[in-house]
Amino acid sequence: MQNDLAIIKALKLGRVPMHGTLELAVGRDAEIAEFQRVIDFICAGGADVRFLRGDYSAGKTFMCGVLRKLAFDRSLGVSIINLSREIPFGRRETVLTQILQGLRTVTSGPESAMNEIVEQWFERFDPGTSLEENEPLRNAIHGVSVSDAQLASALRGYYRAYCDGDGELMEGALAFMRGEVIVPQARSALKLAGRMTPDNAFRRLRAFLALARDAGYPGLLILIDEAETIQRLNKSQRDAAYTAIREIIDSCETGFPHCLFVFAGTQELFEKEYRGIASYQPLYQRIKNTQASSVRDLRQPIIRLEELDRDALITVSRRVRAIHGRAYGWEAQLALPDRLIDALITNVAARFGEVRIKPRGFLKALVDALDAKQQGLDGPTVDDAVRSIEAVELNDTRLDGDDDVIVAVA
Repeated sequence: MQNDLAIIKALKLGRVPMHGTLELAVGRDAEIAEFQRVIDFICAGGADVRFLRGDYSAGKTFMCGVLRKLAFDRSLGVSIINLSREIPFGRRETVLTQILQGLRTVTSGPESAMNEIVEQWFERFDPGTSLEENEPLRNAIHGVSVSDAQLASALRGYYRAYCDGDGELMEGALAFMRGEVIVPQARSALKLAGRMTPDNAFRRLRAFLALARDAGYPGLLILIDEAETIQRLNKSQRDAAYTAIREIIDSCETGFPHCLFVFAGTQELFEKEYRGIASYQPLYQRIKNTQASSVRDLRQPIIRLEELDRDALITVSRRVRAIHGRAYGWEAQLALPDRLIDALITNVAARFGEVRIKPRGFLKALVDALDAKQQGLDGPTVDDAVRSIEAVELNDTRLDGDDDVIVAVA
């Protein structure tokens, strides 16, 4: 019931729920099946880079929420990045910091999962024994140093602070591992040298992936939403971003095992010849659809998200009605039968246009109607529903890692 209520409250705000996404994922069975196969591949040691393509309101952010649920169900770590001018993908050290700060697991809650992962990594080595007396731990840290000496130093400093009961210094080490700037006194006490740079950022990610696997996590899903904002950068920044994506594609098999990168963006991102990926041929040639037919091949790098049809909108509306009934303990189907749902879709479409391509706003209007029926109030008029849809569609959605819902932002 608690999750049902959270779903309804999210929809009423024009948001996509964090919980219950699979129940609402009508018309996405093929995409879900494909990504389940990809996650199996990742857990077995593979690596992949995929792209979700769709116009605004086509469900990219919703699909990212579905992927997060699929990953959590398999105990993967998940990190979510919303690209912007302040977080351009070409600035690797900035992006890596966002990845590490945004890292979540199914049990970590709203905070970065770095603490949880590091603690589980150390649990394998009889924590509490001094580092000098703990040869297996010293060997493990040495193994980390082969790929990232700075991360190894942070682990060494964290463990010594743990043995000394210095919680503040432990947090400083964790902050350093997340890519954050820490005060000079902490750096000195932890014996840390160097900072995150564009040259070592991907190396840090590879080292952290290995650390997470050793801690018991089968892999990592990195969701990059709002990728179309790359087009708004100047040419040098755009090329740097596209180069970084190309390098990940080229090296993911050997450089990022157990990792799945998913970039979500509009059609313009992929096809616009002036600022989009099509303007950067080294990347475009790697990911463009080579099919001669128009039939979707979901195993291509780019997965095109199609709009809901009317039948799918009716189906998801019925599911929302059932969730509302469970959330508030009432017979929602009797109060709002299928014929009234169908009439609402028809009447709103006549006034607003094709609501099937903007389901988020329509589902808010549907929840408003259900709320009114359940409370014995006058139901919203068609004009009310249209205004509700317009208000929702003025806002885009983005996926956050620390909220109960996917947040709507203007």
